[in-house]
Amino acid sequence: PGLPWIFPNSRATMVNAKYGLDAPARRFDVEAQQMKQELRPGDSAPGSVPGPALSSKLKIFLLVAAVASVSLFVGGMIGAKEAVTSHKSKAASELRVGSVGPAPGTEGGSQYKAMGGTGYCWACDADNTESRDSWWFGWGACICKEGWKGDCCSEPKVDIDTQWLRYLENSPDEVKVISADLASLADEKVGVINQNSLAWPLADVDIVVSGGGNLDAFWMGASMILSRVTSVGVKRYAGVSAGGMLPFEQELKGEKTTLENHLSYSVITRDYKDWFSNAASAAWYQDHHWRLMADWQTDKYSVSSLDEKVVLGTTCLKPFPELVKINKFTKETAASAFMSTGTFFEMYDGWVCSDGGATSGKKMTPLFQDDVRPQVIVDLMSTGFPTSMVYDAELEQYVRLIKVGMDEMVKFLTTGVTERNDIISYCPTGSDVSENICLQYV
Repeated sequence: PGLPWIFPNSRATMVNAKYGLDAPARRFDVEAQQMKQELRPGDSAPGSVPGPALSSKLKIFLLVAAVASVSLFVGGMIGAKEAVTSHKSKAASELRVGSVGPAPGTEGGSQYKAMGGTGYCWACDADNTESRDSWWFGWGACICKEGWKGDCCSEPKVDIDTQWLRYLENSPDEVKVISADLASLADEKVGVINQNSLAWPLADVDIVVSGGGNLDAFWMGASMILSRVTSVGVKRYAGVSAGGMLPFEQELKGEKTTLENHLSYSVITRDYKDWFSNAASAAWYQDHHWRLMADWQTDKYSVSSLDEKVVLGTTCLKPFPELVKINKFTKETAASAFMSTGTFFEMYDGWVCSDGGATSGKKMTPLFQDDVRPQVIVDLMSTGFPTSMVYDAELEQYVRLIKVGMDEMVKFLTTGVTERNDIISYCPTGSDVSENICLQYV
């Protein structure tokens, strides 16, 4: 019923007019026209509320804010452009006098392009920036350290696979320093051990290391102590996943190279952090990069020295899951054997295989079954460090766990026990190891 007052030309209005019901509407229109004629300019309609008028102070404030915003934008653009121009001139000058050589991977001698980006950056990446010139309103030009690029020096210059292969051949300087420090620390710790009075008879012993991903840092540290104790004679190693891979690497490449390879990978995960932002991505990339390393080390080193010395446990479908122990290696099979013990899918000797942890007992320790000599068992999953380390190789955390491994091995050799319950244990001959656990220590 209210529509005719709102829409005077509507169908309802015409119906009202036909039956004489539109008199109120016509009267309302006449009165409205009279009101319009009586109003003077500037007057408000009767019954209406005058709108708020902008005060002079508010008008001035809005004007100043608008001018400041435009100045900020224009000033930032001019400042950034000046920064770029300045650094291009500086780089060109340095190139002319020969004080700065062209960075790797640059073309056409554009040193500035190699060192930084466009200069349009609010905050340079502090870790990757050589220097920075601040200009207008916080804008500035970032001069990147070698190996970095982008406006804010946040992008690695080299693709991740290429960088990893380079590090395998030549570790970054910071890794070499850390490696040397850890070697010196191991020497120092071994110096306090009375090698003629160890807590356990270890002159003729086998070592078994459990799976555990990057928790293998514990064994890295423990082995650095064990290898320096001359009265210890390790005859064989066995392991699955990381617990098999790391002894394989150490026997193949030596302690120093293996240590630096693993520390270098921690640098990779730090410098290419976007590639390792979640567990799935981190696990996939490490699997991929370990395959690159497997091929590299097999081509570079002689694998025949590993025969009968290292045993890798892998789970193969024959047709049901079965623990397969590999102790013979050739140039053609070594890389596949290495990966099969710690990956989710690998073809080995015609069989579909995957991580050996699934079939090597509840501790993931493929114990030797021949009872030839006592066994020292290392349980990486008892380190107490976050289980996220299985796929996360953060550098500082990895180094800390190496040092923990050193301390625990020293305590095991001198007192026979460890701070962490049975993280390193001694399994004498005659023990029941049929289930891949030593019943002496259950």
